[in-house]
Amino acid sequence: MKDMKSPKKGYRIGELAYLASVNPRTIDFYTRAGLIDPLKREDTNQHRYYPESALDRLLLIKQLRAHHLSLAEIRTHLENISSPDQRQVIETLQSVCQQMDRLQRQLMGVAPAVALADRTVIVGMTAEAMQKVATLTAALSSLLASL
Repeated sequence: MKDMKSPKKGYRIGELAYLASVNPRTIDFYTRAGLIDPLKREDTNQHRYYPESALDRLLLIKQLRAHHLSLAEIRTHLENISSPDQRQVIETLQSVCQQMDRLQRQLMGVAPAVALADRTVIVGMTAEAMQKVATLTAALSSLLASL
């Protein structure tokens, strides 16, 4: 008889996918890419379980992908977070700043080609992006202050 009070092993792939609002295939992809690691398989039916920390990691990956970072860039960011020291945090900050500058240049390159009616959309998107940059900057400043 199974012990009903045994501690939870972690999230099964379907649970993790549901909590992160992604498809289980996405988790498989990130697992194969080495961005998320499942726990050892210990039960008889060989279900994969992911640690609770995998949810935070998956949500971070989603945020980084939303900012159009490549898998290699995401891997670098995740490695820096896993073993942060001041040098790595500074390198990460510099990388993020460079990417924001690159995106801003791309946005400025597109702006002249857009019809006058669409400029309001671009201005709104730019304001939203700048708000996100301010939020990210505050979070990163807080991180630096804690080191």
